[in-house]
Amino acid sequence: MPALQTKVFQYRIWDINQKSLYLRNDQLVAAHLQGANAALEEKVFWVPNRAFEPARLPVILGFQNGTRCLASPPARQPTLQLQDADIRELPHAGAAAAAFTFCRSYKDGLWRFESAANPGWFLCTSARGHQPLGLSRHPDATHLLDFYFQLG
Repeated sequence: MPALQTKVFQYRIWDINQKSLYLRNDQLVAAHLQGANAALEEKVFWVPNRAFEPARLPVILGFQNGTRCLASPPARQPTLQLQDADIRELPHAGAAAAAFTFCRSYKDGLWRFESAANPGWFLCTSARGHQPLGLSRHPDATHLLDFYFQLG
């Protein structure tokens, strides 16, 4: 039986303060990118992970044309990492790709991305610019959990 083909989608992602993601020192960082710096914006590539409940909209998120993927290995105090991995291969790992899987939720035009390996932890940006993308349990004045996510 042939393997399922994995369609990779390319999107733009930015936080509610209009900060885009770019790569600095091997980390994804959020900042206002204007003028010539706008070219630094990293597009997000994503594929569904069919090993998880479809109603939770589980996705694997990649950057740099899908050659590096966000990961959050299970931990008491989880961290976010950018790992070398082929976004087209990870969905074939099924539940073993939990560290690379984020469940999307949508409300009022905004998206949140919850770690499948660390339930209750969400992707976040800092209210300050040029800070790394991270994980947080709750939105507050310093952790922004809501993102715009659109075909781009």
